[in-house]
Amino acid sequence: MYNKALDVFKAVAENSSFSKAAKQLYISHTAVIKQINQLENHLGVKLFERTHRGIILTNAGEQLYKETLQIMKISEQAIRRVQDAYYASPQTLRIGSSLLYPCYDFMETWERVNESCPQFKLEIVPFYDDENRIKHLKNDFDFLISPYNNVYEEDELLFFHIGYYQFCFTMPRNHRLAKKETIDFKDLEGETLMIMRKGTSPINDEIRAEIEKNYPQIKLQDISPQYNLDTFNHCAQNNAILLSLSCWKKVHPGLVSVDLKDNYFMPYGIIIDKQSNNRLEKFAKILQNNMMQ
Repeated sequence: MYNKALDVFKAVAENSSFSKAAKQLYISHTAVIKQINQLENHLGVKLFERTHRGIILTNAGEQLYKETLQIMKISEQAIRRVQDAYYASPQTLRIGSSLLYPCYDFMETWERVNESCPQFKLEIVPFYDDENRIKHLKNDFDFLISPYNNVYEEDELLFFHIGYYQFCFTMPRNHRLAKKETIDFKDLEGETLMIMRKGTSPINDEIRAEIEKNYPQIKLQDISPQYNLDTFNHCAQNNAILLSLSCWKKVHPGLVSVDLKDNYFMPYGIIIDKQSNNRLEKFAKILQNNMMQ
């Protein structure tokens, strides 16, 4: 394998100085001298002469410098060939998908960009325990598609923003507003709106603040930030309206969702565990760069 001590040797040779080499490599002067001494001991030759004019290469040092340039070139080529061989066989990554954390929006976008990521293939893994999705993430699949939630930062997770969900209002199919194409806040006057309690989602908090300031006739009902089927069942059984997202339009057959007319959107993206391997983080970054273009 390539000996990293050659990096130090090359820096000293090109700078004719231990101090300049140390500065270039962001290591101490002592560390540079130590590595050069170890290299000389390993090879059994003297690589540098210390003169009143500074540090100069010996004949052996001159030869090693030429060989080092060639070794580095060969090493880079070898690494490139190894990486090409690795990516020649696509890696399968498992994406978790459930009723409340669906991946269909993501998969539609994936169809648009997957040609730029030939080294990856996706396998959809269904799961049904939304409440314990983070535990599943660490054990049963590699990543999850989710609306942004600042709690993820506390859970040692990484969020890679790749798109937006439209905010909408979800209500029973026989509700007076169910036939509208879009709904604005004024339409909700006199209604009860189920909305996530403060402090979990900055976007939800913005919507709440606008309603409290400009539409006091709307009654706000705090709900848990953890949406589940009970949330949608309560909406259906109590003829209430739920602040929801476009990704949840198909959760409950007895409900219909109408887009919020105002320009409020929720970021969504890839969630991975911070302890995930580098290839998964690389995949997320590649997708993020492609999808956000």
